[in-house]
Amino acid sequence: MTGKASDRGATPTMRWRVPHRAAALALASMVAACGGGDTGPNTPTFVFRLRDHPVTQEFRVRSDQAAFIAQARAQLALPPAGRMQFVIGRLAAGDGGHNFGWGWHLDQPAMAEMATEVCDATPAMVEAELGYWLNTVGTFCPWSAYVHAEEAG
Repeated sequence: MTGKASDRGATPTMRWRVPHRAAALALASMVAACGGGDTGPNTPTFVFRLRDHPVTQEFRVRSDQAAFIAQARAQLALPPAGRMQFVIGRLAAGDGGHNFGWGWHLDQPAMAEMATEVCDATPAMVEAELGYWLNTVGTFCPWSAYVHAEEAG
């Protein structure tokens, strides 16, 4: 653009605020996309069960991501037979302080209706070959999983 800021109808002060505001928004978006940091004590935990599998295959997912929380709660509003979305997420070592009984937890979870078959398994299958799942597959997406309940943080 050519001309002075006043020729374009903007004050010089306004011209410099926009880039700073845009940079702040971009930074906030990047932080949110990375999971927003550690989950706090009030972060909801969702219990997932697998259809046609014993309750021993139950696992927990904790997230502070607003989109995931909203989708999981929307699934809970449906009758169990209507809960067709399952969780998908990056596998991380350790129970994460919430996925008790398992040596793994999901990081940056999302709800999905379809995913590649390579990440479809049961929690016990992941546990039995934990190194392979963490280092090679990297993602867990149990197709038969559904949101069973929400636990208070």
